[in-house]
Amino acid sequence: MQHLGLLFALTLILVNFWGVTLVTGLIWKNRWLALAAGPWLATTAFYAVESYHGLGDLRGIGLLGTITSLGVIWLSATATVPARLPASWGPRLAAWREEFSPRRLLEPGLVFVLVTGYALGWRFTYPNVDGSSEKLADFSYICSYYSGATLPVMDAWLHPYLSTQYYSFQHYAAALLGRVIGLPPGSAYNIGFCVLIGLGGATFAGGVWLACSRRWIRWAILAGFVLGGSGLSGLVHLVDKGPSPWSSMRFIGSAPLDREPLGPMLKAYTEMFPRMELPGEPFSYSIYLGDYHAPLSSYLLVGLAVISMLLWQRDQRRRYAALVGGTLTWTLLANTWSLPLQGIGVAAWVLKNHRDFRSLVPWLAAGAAAVWMASWVYLSAFTTAASGYGTALRLVPWDEHTPPLLLLLFLLPTLGLSVLGWLSGNEAGRWLGKFWLLMVAFTEFVYVDDIYSGMFNRFNTSLKWWPLVAAGALLTLGPIVLERTSRRWVRITGLILCLYPCSFVYDLALNWRHGNKEAAGKIEGHHFLTKDMFPRVLLGRLKLEPAGVVIERPQKDAFTNSACLPLFAGHRMWLGWLGHEQLWRGYREDLPQRQQRLFEFFNGEMPDPLPWLQGQGIDYVLWYQEGDTTELWRKLHAKLSPGYLWVELFTHEFENGTKLGYWKAPAAAVPAGAR
Repeated sequence: MQHLGLLFALTLILVNFWGVTLVTGLIWKNRWLALAAGPWLATTAFYAVESYHGLGDLRGIGLLGTITSLGVIWLSATATVPARLPASWGPRLAAWREEFSPRRLLEPGLVFVLVTGYALGWRFTYPNVDGSSEKLADFSYICSYYSGATLPVMDAWLHPYLSTQYYSFQHYAAALLGRVIGLPPGSAYNIGFCVLIGLGGATFAGGVWLACSRRWIRWAILAGFVLGGSGLSGLVHLVDKGPSPWSSMRFIGSAPLDREPLGPMLKAYTEMFPRMELPGEPFSYSIYLGDYHAPLSSYLLVGLAVISMLLWQRDQRRRYAALVGGTLTWTLLANTWSLPLQGIGVAAWVLKNHRDFRSLVPWLAAGAAAVWMASWVYLSAFTTAASGYGTALRLVPWDEHTPPLLLLLFLLPTLGLSVLGWLSGNEAGRWLGKFWLLMVAFTEFVYVDDIYSGMFNRFNTSLKWWPLVAAGALLTLGPIVLERTSRRWVRITGLILCLYPCSFVYDLALNWRHGNKEAAGKIEGHHFLTKDMFPRVLLGRLKLEPAGVVIERPQKDAFTNSACLPLFAGHRMWLGWLGHEQLWRGYREDLPQRQQRLFEFFNGEMPDPLPWLQGQGIDYVLWYQEGDTTELWRKLHAKLSPGYLWVELFTHEFENGTKLGYWKAPAAAVPAGAR
């Protein structure tokens, strides 16, 4: 039955996305652009409203949206003009139907469905939203937005502070999707992730489909984006004994280089340089990983900008330039790290079209300003908070540059396509080839100076910049090199460079085959918790309690299966992963003290915990973890019983009477809306 529910949810999403595409097409009259821009515009509209008044539960809006979408779909498919419309609408409606008829939308829709389905295959088979990576950190942001409160919302991992510390637009979008469709937060994480990946594939495809005409070339380039790894994806098997999908992404600085004979030879070369951790996580690796890494949005925004630029080149409609400008502010909302690259790309495009400077720049500014005005309430808080991070663009120190051979190997497809574009004999290819070579040089000589240092000084920069440059080069140069040059050797070499990274599929297939599939199909994402009896019973009961603030025994600072059970039940936490909250909030001094307080409380070392609990507004104290012994329970219960009620769910008779349950404040019995 749960699979029927999943199928129904996916059908609703498809219908609503179809409707959003059709409505967007009334203004931006291209099916690829409407599919790419529609979700950004719709999400921004909700974001603008909720910046002034939270909308809470949106299932009623979801029903209305589905009915409206069905009506618009019918209008696009029928040949008649509704009687209530003015006669002058006839030609406009006919032109709109010509571009957005079901037949014309089949190919964009097919790309979206196939790429979404590929991502769903991973998330359906490995759906746990656990501490194995940053899934729980991402999940905490989605849960924060699930409240439907006015933006900025309260941080679900750090009560009672607001969530203003992170570029979280795609987390908001996932929560919005779940609220509209009526999904549990864990399901919204997994399904929203698949939709985000599908949009990434469709947006990338839009640029490729507009730039070249041969179908097999289009699909070959799309495969290189969705399935392709880095330039080391094939080579890693020649130098490492036991490579995994992680190996080629984190090769520079982490590879063991233990396979004879090439491994030791390459190791001897790398030892000539200071060790630097320089990873890069392309789109394909992010699909496998399942994290809402911020760069995912950047791929969509690069593709949206390229589609808009190509359409502007055709008929120079100002609305296309406005969308290009909008991508700059959306980048600030979704992944500020890529703003320098997005800004350089847009500036280079304006420079290339300098003769149209006067008509381009005002509409670029108007698009950026429109998105800024729609989100300025959040952006004002975010930019104020971000000013305390101390991040800045700096020149790379001489001893921290990438070893040249490793840079060449890692970015081989990108560098190769850039050189081929330069030698293609095509004017656009020459210009773009030089541009992407300059972008590679920029990423090698400039970095974002953040809290990391030493061998990790450039870690975040290469992680986020290299894959984006690779995707941009493939998107813009792939069609030119494979189709628009008369030089056969350029086309053949270009095809090899596009498809060679797809050797990464071998690593993915091995991981798929040998991975633990015990959670397959449990799309709610909490099987890693509910497979054990105590957490399963506790989660079921907490879902029935009014939303409140929860504490539980802390584990490590991050990357553990902790600080999450209350989130799946719809509650907030007084402290989540300490390591991530410190990172997001500039390593504030009071955060480690919060964790120390929790340890003191759960170890029974706090003399009088009642005033502390009540002063912090804590509604629920969970008792279910391995360190929660019967002896400690007795000590705490004696201190808490005057002010908190004990709710016992289970007593394990064979383990010294180990108890499962929670204490709750009397105020927690009051409905959340009445407090």
